[in-house]
Amino acid sequence: MTVLQVIPRMRAGGAELGCLQIATALTKAGHRAIVVSEGGQLVSQLAQAGAEHIVLPVAAKGPIALLRNARSLADIIRREKVSIIHARSRAPAWSALSAARSTKIPFVTTYHSEYSERGRIKNFYNSVMARSDTVIAVSDYMAHLIRTRYQTPEDRIAIIHRAFDGEIFNPVTLTIDRIDAVRQQLGADGTKPVLLLAGRITPRKAQHHLVEALGILKQRGFKEFICVLAGEIEKPDFKKELESQAAKLGVANWLRFPGHVKDMAAAYAITDISLNISEQEGLPRVAIEAQAMGVPMIVSDTGPGREVALTAPDVAPENASGLRVPFANPQAVADAIETMLSWTPAERKACGARGSSHVRARFTLDQLTSKTLEVYKRVLEPSIRIKH
Repeated sequence: MTVLQVIPRMRAGGAELGCLQIATALTKAGHRAIVVSEGGQLVSQLAQAGAEHIVLPVAAKGPIALLRNARSLADIIRREKVSIIHARSRAPAWSALSAARSTKIPFVTTYHSEYSERGRIKNFYNSVMARSDTVIAVSDYMAHLIRTRYQTPEDRIAIIHRAFDGEIFNPVTLTIDRIDAVRQQLGADGTKPVLLLAGRITPRKAQHHLVEALGILKQRGFKEFICVLAGEIEKPDFKKELESQAAKLGVANWLRFPGHVKDMAAAYAITDISLNISEQEGLPRVAIEAQAMGVPMIVSDTGPGREVALTAPDVAPENASGLRVPFANPQAVADAIETMLSWTPAERKACGARGSSHVRARFTLDQLTSKTLEVYKRVLEPSIRIKH
């Protein structure tokens, strides 16, 4: 097979990592992998995996740009003898759909996150992600959303959970040098509790709710935390808002904005509590990686949050891998942090161990790659093709 994946940019993120993981799996299996994007820091890793990258402005959303990109994708499909086109975002998906129609090749999409629905136009724009021969849902929650929003038949939905790389996120492989390097990068010398919220600096990730929770904890008498907001600064103005908010609450010196952290496994290794308290997530990969490293989780009470971590009341507290809080409730976040810090080190370690066992049984890289390649093989069968 020659599979063409289309994604806006190859930067650090869940969708982008999934794209890289599948490109790597394709080349290892003897297939050909091509990725079209505007570029980003993961492009070099595509090359290392033996995949090809083509630069195209596929993040553009204007009608003229979508049509131009559709023609370019069709040209690539014909020139490179592409077997399947796989879109991972809405704007590129519209161009990919058009290119698939004109070249008569299978069209696959991955529905990565819960897009907001604000009227018929927005619903129509989002619907392109469910117009494929097969739509891959990254969680059970997302599969339910696809069924209810678009009445997509069950046989056109494939549930393939996001995954972590067990070779990278393996506590056994960590070295003292790596631990020391990340401590120096994050300004965490081991004398203060470390909280970590990994994700792009954008309101969708709810960093402002964590900052407000820190203010509450300071009012309760907590002296200081190391609070790491690790991720690409997608919204610089929002980062300034967070810094201003933290200054007003007297917790500015608690925050760290390291940007993209290359060695996240080491960062999790020095973390006491990891948080994923956003709302619109398909399946938070960072929560999977944190648990793989044995870090207790605080997650929001959204569908994906409940799915990725074991939390009460879905499981008994003694079987949980973390705590669940209502979305957009800094008071509850503060309470959860305080509760976890009241546990003994042995109790936190046991909670983290349960999380590690959970994700290593369910969110493996092997299940992601094998199921995705099976989807590719299946959509090549003429009997399951649809009229887009």
